[in-house]
Amino acid sequence: MGIDVGTTTIKCMIFDVDGKILASASTEYPTYYPKPEWAEQNAEDWWEGVVKVVRECLRRVEPKDIVGISVSSQREGVVLIDEEGRPLDRVIIWMDRRSRPQAEWINKNFDVKEIYRRTGLIVDPTWTATKLLWIRENKPELLEKCKYMLQAKDYVVYKLTGEITTDHSIAYRTMLYDINKWAWWDEFFEELKLPREKFPEPRYSDEVVGFVTNEAARVTGLRPGTPVVGGGGDRSCEILGSGCIVPQIIEESTGTGSTTATTIERPIFDEKMRVLVGTHVMRGRWSIEVGMSTAGAILRWFRDQLCFPEKLAAAIMRRRAYELMDMQVEYIPPGSHGLIILPFFMGARAPRWMPYARGVIFGLMLFHTRAHIARAIMEAVAYEIRKILEVLEELGLRVKEIRALGGGGKTPLWCRIKADVTGKRVVVPEVLDAACLGDAILAGVGTGLFKGYEEAVRRMVKVKWSFDPSEENMKVYDKLYRIYNDLIEALKPLFPKMAEFMEIPIEVPKWDVEKLIHLLYKLEA
Repeated sequence: MGIDVGTTTIKCMIFDVDGKILASASTEYPTYYPKPEWAEQNAEDWWEGVVKVVRECLRRVEPKDIVGISVSSQREGVVLIDEEGRPLDRVIIWMDRRSRPQAEWINKNFDVKEIYRRTGLIVDPTWTATKLLWIRENKPELLEKCKYMLQAKDYVVYKLTGEITTDHSIAYRTMLYDINKWAWWDEFFEELKLPREKFPEPRYSDEVVGFVTNEAARVTGLRPGTPVVGGGGDRSCEILGSGCIVPQIIEESTGTGSTTATTIERPIFDEKMRVLVGTHVMRGRWSIEVGMSTAGAILRWFRDQLCFPEKLAAAIMRRRAYELMDMQVEYIPPGSHGLIILPFFMGARAPRWMPYARGVIFGLMLFHTRAHIARAIMEAVAYEIRKILEVLEELGLRVKEIRALGGGGKTPLWCRIKADVTGKRVVVPEVLDAACLGDAILAGVGTGLFKGYEEAVRRMVKVKWSFDPSEENMKVYDKLYRIYNDLIEALKPLFPKMAEFMEIPIEVPKWDVEKLIHLLYKLEA
């Protein structure tokens, strides 16, 4: 069984040893945006979602047949729990940008190149350390009451087993971890005056860290005593679950954001600090990754804000609104009739690292339709992936194949666009939720079903589709890609000037919007 706690959705999947899906379930939960650039979630929502999807999967598979469980999750968000294991507040998740001042303080007062060489990370509001500094300055009582600091999958593992634990692949995303030594960076804890003792010792992702408790069994339906392995960060598990265990094959996962990543045998540091390097879920391996803050999230925003006709028709037809959007986009030619979008709707992360960057729709005319904008969003994500590949190849990685995962892999059109923009073959695995498959591989290795990762990948990872680039479309996109980069450079000085207007307070209606949103999510489920 693999469980993945994503940014918008929790998934549970059960596989046999040949990678066949025996059961699958998912559920969404809300993200709260109380202020511009803020993004929060409730840890209790994660656990409620896990209970729901596990119980649903166990309708089709007997609990006694589950040999092992592994959990992956979004990273960087920190759950502060008290001595009773209760969350003390909402979780500040990875996309939250409120700790930008704290990140800037670190940039000014520390050697950022040394931080990069030790942690593999570029100083940015994304990481746990900056969020903890914000909490210390704004909600210091939480740090005093807090007994342990966990990330999302650590909290789920705790609820399943009662064990306080973390793993190496998710620990490095705190910016408090030395990827060269595979251990916490104690000196940096001291320099930042953060409580090292509240972080559990990292363990290997394929190591059995606990067993399902009687209480967890009662609420989930799992068999008491079922082994739970350490699991890992969603990206590392996706790399493993997509079969990208050599540098020439990379995974590109389009979900809320988009991340391009692969496995490397030793750390490869970029002098310009454009890419991230971290410890892998695979023992003795590292990963290199480059991530965009928003990708599928832009398409979701577009669907929710501007595609009411498609949503209404989809509800009547019992189909996904995205399917209807894709059908319209098919008729729009490459280049969207001169429409270009900058996909920086929550700032720009790697490889550009522009926290003040903003989304832009450029070239808009009365002629353009919603379908043009939808295609331009897909093309914008593909342009950024091309930029990422250029950086990776500059660092010596010779990329031959892209494996498209997540929601982006469900759309053949988007896969073709990515192939045409990047000039690389795009392959779609049978299992798009590769984090869950990566979890299952870890569970299989950890419980002894497989001798190693290579055997597990050979047996469990299968290919469904492949797309080769069109030379004709590549010529169009080559021209537009140059304009795209020129547009970013032209607007770069203006992005910080626009940021000040996000600080203007807004009036919140007296009725509780967040409770209504939460209720609507439950009703929809």
